Amino acid sequence: MLATGTKIQSMLTALLLLITTFFSAPAQAQAWEAAAVVDVSVSLEPMPELPNTYVPDPGLYATVHARPIDRQTAKQLSEHAAQVIPELAERLGVGTGRSMNIVLAHDQGDFEDLQPGRTHDWADGTAWPQRSLIYLKAPRARSGNSKDLEQVLEHEVVHVLLGQAFGRRPVPTWLQEGMAQYYAGEVTPDLPKRISRGMIGGGLMSLEQLSYGFPRNPQRADLAYAQSADLINWLASEHGEESLGVLVQQMSRGESMNASLYTATGVTSAELEEAWQSRLKDSGLWLAAFFAEGSFFVLVIPLALFGAWGLRKRQKETLARWEEEERRRAAYNAFVARTQWMSMG
Repeated sequence: MLATGTKIQSMLTALLLLITTFFSAPAQAQAWEAAAVVDVSVSLEPMPELPNTYVPDPGLYATVHARPIDRQTAKQLSEHAAQVIPELAERLGVGTGRSMNIVLAHDQGDFEDLQPGRTHDWADGTAWPQRSLIYLKAPRARSGNSKDLEQVLEHEVVHVLLGQAFGRRPVPTWLQEGMAQYYAGEVTPDLPKRISRGMIGGGLMSLEQLSYGFPRNPQRADLAYAQSADLINWLASEHGEESLGVLVQQMSRGESMNASLYTATGVTSAELEEAWQSRLKDSGLWLAAFFAEGSFFVLVIPLALFGAWGLRKRQKETLARWEEEERRRAAYNAFVARTQWMSMG
């Protein structure tokens, strides 16, 4: 009887994972519409030549290239770049680097064809840091993403600034993507849902796993992006935003990740990772997936089955635990809301 109960529980776990993955698909797809940083192995080559249909609009920190039909959008991007490039450089603790070229691609075809290498069709923007080059899609070419184009630009600018500060040294993926999301104001209350879905799909990823590229699986990749954003947000909350600048400065000079984290925070990377991951693992955050986006009714399935097997006592204990974990999750959401102003500043 005990073996049978264990088998039923295993089947329920698999069923919940399948249902959660199905209902979370729209949010996963949204994550793949984020911006991308491109391999910089061809970093010292110049900007590819653009068709003469693209007109440059020079600025102090960046030149925006666009077709005349996109002139108004290009003007807005040029004004925004003039403001945010020096601001982001100061917050990161790096120089503004070489003047950037920003190409506003007229359509999906131009977005793919004008770049110096292959990119992802899901990206709204790409960055080629050592070329000081950014590609963005014009509004007509975007897939209905609610994120402002100016916000996508900020995300890409962070990629370029970090890439230029590090030079030929590779930027750990969690640092590259976490910083870009944090400074572009993409740390939102949606993070708990994204992390919870990924935790159910295979657990949290370690700092080392997040350092050398992200998984190809969309659900795990979404978790990697979300964890990176959460880590940077947590570092800023626990150790002050100035610790992020110290971290960038140390690592860009060639210091190891472990040594840089210790200089920036005063704790070892192992202690830091344990505190950060424990905060997520012990919060009951995985339950957020069940309460997200209309999937609450899936809880009826395990509850009914447990009742059928006469596990009323265990059900009562489970519900009590859920109430406690719900309180913890509410505290997490409040934490994200309190610190959101830091990433939007």
